[in-house]
Amino acid sequence: MEGVQVEATGGIILTAKARQMALTPKTITISPEWKLESEDIISELTLLRKRVGALESLKDSREIDGEIYSELLESQKTGYMDKVKLATALVNSMRSRLAEITGQITSLTRYLVNAKLDHKSGELDEDSLKLAQGSIEPSLRPLIAEKNDLTLSIKVVEQVLPSKVSIN
Repeated sequence: MEGVQVEATGGIILTAKARQMALTPKTITISPEWKLESEDIISELTLLRKRVGALESLKDSREIDGEIYSELLESQKTGYMDKVKLATALVNSMRSRLAEITGQITSLTRYLVNAKLDHKSGELDEDSLKLAQGSIEPSLRPLIAEKNDLTLSIKVVEQVLPSKVSIN
């Protein structure tokens, strides 16, 4: 199975790849693709850094020949630079999604505040306020959770990205 479609809160149909899904007896959790990609990038960059460090250690202890060291270092450097480019593109994509979600949260929050204001001023009755809250709040909660998750994930990916790349 490559993927499925799931009906989310509010009747929205989500299409998800199998790797994005986690099933328990009571819930289905779908992780956004950016989340999985960020975890993969973090893991790969961390591993590549460890490999370069191990290679340096082997060179320093003279366990490998200089020519082999140079070949291996070049291949590790190329792989590392490719992953840095992917990670940078991912962070940019995540920032774009964060801006989109922030805009949605602002719009929904503004609508909810206006409904409460209309209720307080007598323009909106109790039932209409409850209807507005009932339609907005279920959409707001997952957006806020994704915003928080995105913000944290961006910070974590940026921590494994080099501020300056230099591999001898």
